[in-house]
Amino acid sequence: MLVSDRKDVVYGHSATGGRENPCSVWKEKTFRPPKATKRGFRWKASTLRALRRWSHPVTPVEPVTIIVPALYSVRPGEALAMGWLNEIDTLTTIRQRMIAAAKATGWDVFTFHTLHNLDRFYDSTIAAVRETWTREGSLSAEAVAETGRQFSNALDYHRIQPRLVENLVFQSSLMEWLARRAEDIPVRYHVIGTALYSALIWSGSISFIDAVNSAIKVGNRWDNAICEKTTSARERFDLIERLMAGRERLSLAVSGGDLPKPGPLSRSFWFSATPGGYPTLIETPRDAMLALESFNLMSWSNAGFETAAPAVQGWLATPLHPVSRLCKHSVANYLLASPDSVTLFLDNIAGIGQAPVLSLNPDVQNRLRLSRIKVTGP
Repeated sequence: MLVSDRKDVVYGHSATGGRENPCSVWKEKTFRPPKATKRGFRWKASTLRALRRWSHPVTPVEPVTIIVPALYSVRPGEALAMGWLNEIDTLTTIRQRMIAAAKATGWDVFTFHTLHNLDRFYDSTIAAVRETWTREGSLSAEAVAETGRQFSNALDYHRIQPRLVENLVFQSSLMEWLARRAEDIPVRYHVIGTALYSALIWSGSISFIDAVNSAIKVGNRWDNAICEKTTSARERFDLIERLMAGRERLSLAVSGGDLPKPGPLSRSFWFSATPGGYPTLIETPRDAMLALESFNLMSWSNAGFETAAPAVQGWLATPLHPVSRLCKHSVANYLLASPDSVTLFLDNIAGIGQAPVLSLNPDVQNRLRLSRIKVTGP
């Protein structure tokens, strides 16, 4: 049931036999998870650490900034193809939240995410995962069938309500997993727009189910508003495509009755209502409520992102996400798209600004962070 990110064969035939289908909105795509040279990053990171210790010996340690766009993925099947179902800790959380979301919505997030998969390499894997989860009770056959009934048309993938729920399942799971992996590195999230749902779950301010119920209400309201502005499903699909690409301006706000009531936050984070918006530090329930009230569909646009603010930053997005074009895959700007890329970032890049771990034995050079050291006993 593992998803491999290596392709020895490129499948170039589409589901329509390679012919142009006017009803098709997706072009086949070979997903290629980002791969970086570990040796190169280790060399650059070690060099920069030495320079920082020499030139700024008393500089206080700043948290590493992880920028979280409103949507983690923009194409069907991306999260699956990036290998997140290979990471057992993430898989456990994702599967639990898929089950919880299905109870609230009546349809299945996994089926919705993979129904119009672009890379035929993963079709057999999708079928195997669905069969396994159905047999073990993680997937409801009724929810799978309902997903097909509601979203069988490829144009349905850009309906806002299911996209919000799908994104909430994956994005919140990945944020929590990344924070656990960065236990010895101060990490601060900077979330954009509707990614606030995931950040509030991560901070313990709202429950996952409360976020799902709110996303259903907000999504339905926005879907209805778009239906009033357009005349066909294709026109609605193209409108959302242009919005995400930054070629369309579409402002849709929220109603206070659709929003959850945030509680105390265990961790703070930065929030911007839109990619180019002024960041605000969210520390209290009042801060969180004001941020929720500023929700706008414009946060899905990828125009206006700034990349020069923090010295070390990661972007929690997939390679096909429009924001990935801003990522240079350097020690100062890195795309966190797969478990391997996150591990590389945490091991060799995010710790650049950290103070060295002190060793009790001055003759031994401590090259590992404290959390990496294993204590085996006397």
